[in-house]
Amino acid sequence: MPKQKGMCIAVFAKHGASHKQAIWRGVVDLLLRNGFHVLVADTVLNKARKANTKLDSEAFEFTDIQTIKRKAKAAVIIGGDGTFLGIARELADTQIPLLGINQGRLGFLTDIRLDDIDPTLIETIRGDHVLEGRRYLVGEVLRNGKSIGEHIALNDIVISRGIVGGMIDLRVEVDGKFMYDLRADGLILSTPTGSTAYALSADGPILHPSLAGIVIVPVAPHALTNRPIALPDNCTITITVTGGKQTGVHFDMQFNNRAKAGDQIRVKVSPNPIQLMHPARYDYFAMLRQKLHWSASLTDVAHRTRGLRDSGHAK
Repeated sequence: MPKQKGMCIAVFAKHGASHKQAIWRGVVDLLLRNGFHVLVADTVLNKARKANTKLDSEAFEFTDIQTIKRKAKAAVIIGGDGTFLGIARELADTQIPLLGINQGRLGFLTDIRLDDIDPTLIETIRGDHVLEGRRYLVGEVLRNGKSIGEHIALNDIVISRGIVGGMIDLRVEVDGKFMYDLRADGLILSTPTGSTAYALSADGPILHPSLAGIVIVPVAPHALTNRPIALPDNCTITITVTGGKQTGVHFDMQFNNRAKAGDQIRVKVSPNPIQLMHPARYDYFAMLRQKLHWSASLTDVAHRTRGLRDSGHAK
């Protein structure tokens, strides 16, 4: 592959997304036409195509996550929020800004619509953007004082009952101080980013991403007085499993650990944020109006045609 001089951009798409190749190849071709050096994550390929040594193009190359971490100056993620969350976790130990193209449903994290890629994508990467830091959670499952699993989560860590049914019993402590005993279907520990995900469906509050906090939301608590609570982001939350069958600990609903009575789940907020790159027209409240179907006042009607090239979050 010939050496390229432009800024190095990594492109990610959903694993095994070859049947939707036209979309990510279109993004790659657009970046190449505008002088960027493009690396495509080899995770987009299924195993058969990944084994094909003739996949590299003269214009771009397929490569692994470690090479991307060393070389990329920005990452474009094509997919839904699930795809974005998975890639964000993989790049959490870097300062590579992440920019999402929405190929999913709601798309709280993926700003650019498929019909707005050109020219918004190029404008955004070239500097017409807003950078935003999003904190994530670090959760560790302890058994007899020893770690049996540790993962990170940009949205939430969820402790829930198993498939056999029945409630689970949890003891919640904050910085070593007892908060409450909980009997419920589960417990959600959410970042501000995740406050519009599972926590919202469990009647948790929406936290603006600029807030430094973590929300604890009970899921169907037996005592209706167990309500959601927002805590500072510098605390350590420890949940002890005191009862329940097949209790699960889920990280962004993509990594799972089993926990049994006596196990502890220790949760902290990472001090290092993940960098999100938004188009300059990004408007958090407009995003909420669109995704959550909030009503707008009559004075907004006359302005609905503004910003036709804006991202889906800018109207």
